[in-house]
Amino acid sequence: MKIDAGVLFLSAVLTLVDTMRFRKYLIALAWLGCAGCQHDPHSHLYSTAEPKTEDVVGTYVLDEFDLPSNAGIARPEVVVELRADGTFIATNIPSSSMDEPGKDFFNSLVSGTGNWEKVVVGTLDPGNRDMWGVSFRTPDQQFDSAHFTGSNPPHGLIFVLGDPDSGYAVVLKRKN
Repeated sequence: MKIDAGVLFLSAVLTLVDTMRFRKYLIALAWLGCAGCQHDPHSHLYSTAEPKTEDVVGTYVLDEFDLPSNAGIARPEVVVELRADGTFIATNIPSSSMDEPGKDFFNSLVSGTGNWEKVVVGTLDPGNRDMWGVSFRTPDQQFDSAHFTGSNPPHGLIFVLGDPDSGYAVVLKRKN
């Protein structure tokens, strides 16, 4: 039986096209699989070892807002002072009722005084590592907890807003 060179060429082209189509399907499936996997973009900042109290006492000021564009462009002064006696003073921090920030975000910030304590604010996967933060207590208003940032002093604070995977947050740095 004689095989025509044209038939061989056509067979090779069809095999290549099928292979390329298969690769495209695999790439599309992998992309869709990854798109469904969300990740907190701030997770690398969180403190996973309990910081010493003396390393977190101090004044924290705004470093950045990670907010959606509809939240506005206001930039109020944001300050948290953690005192050695376990009290705090806070200006313009997110309240505990804060969901994902919307157009009224800056009007919903709260200020006040009360007591603070170091607490585990969640776990970080992989590895089920504790994430350390600060809990704020007031008699009249519940403030949102904040995560400590950094594995070494000076630590910072981050208020995660809504779903952590959304990336919305108020990030504070330790004032020198």
